[in-house]
Amino acid sequence: MIALDADRLAVTEINRLLKEAVHGDQAVTILNPRSRHHLGVGVLGPLQLTIEGNAGYFCGCLCEGIKLRVRGSVGWYSVDNLMDGEVVVDHDAGSCIAPGMRGGVLVIRGNMGSRCGQVMKSGTIIVGGNSGFMTGFMMIGGTIVVAGDTGDLLGHYMVGGTIYTGGRVGSTGVDVQEVACTEEENVYLGRLLDHYGLARPPAWRKFVSAQKHHHY
Repeated sequence: MIALDADRLAVTEINRLLKEAVHGDQAVTILNPRSRHHLGVGVLGPLQLTIEGNAGYFCGCLCEGIKLRVRGSVGWYSVDNLMDGEVVVDHDAGSCIAPGMRGGVLVIRGNMGSRCGQVMKSGTIIVGGNSGFMTGFMMIGGTIVVAGDTGDLLGHYMVGGTIYTGGRVGSTGVDVQEVACTEEENVYLGRLLDHYGLARPPAWRKFVSAQKHHHY
């Protein structure tokens, strides 16, 4: 294992060393992150990375093939434009998480702020707790799964994709409709949460675009 101490290294140096470690046979751990911004940015290729604590804004952005575990929380705009890979955050996440996501899986075990998955194209976002307002704002594709409650304007102006919720919905956004979940979807969602050790809600609700307001 390669250990990088953020108390001794600048963020730019840490990210340079992460890129050098891609395709290597050693996992990398960042120690003492202390909510520093821009950790784990621009990693293009397979890399197993653990951040031992909280990370700040823009954590894990612009990555492809990364397997990232954050043993804490992350700040705004983290996991921006994830192309492929898996990111698991043990606690909570700020607002605007995973905008423009193009693939891979993001798991937030705790609660999520507002506008997660904004204009996401593909991939899967899983929230073990609650999510704030405008979850899935203008999403184009992909899947958002929120086991808990969601705030107002769920899916506001979504173009495509699917949002599943297991709790209360504050309100739905413009051009959003609720449709029935199939038994196959219920089984899939249950297994998905089981895989990440998250509690299943009693029932699921499914929301999609009504396809009335856009012309693409």
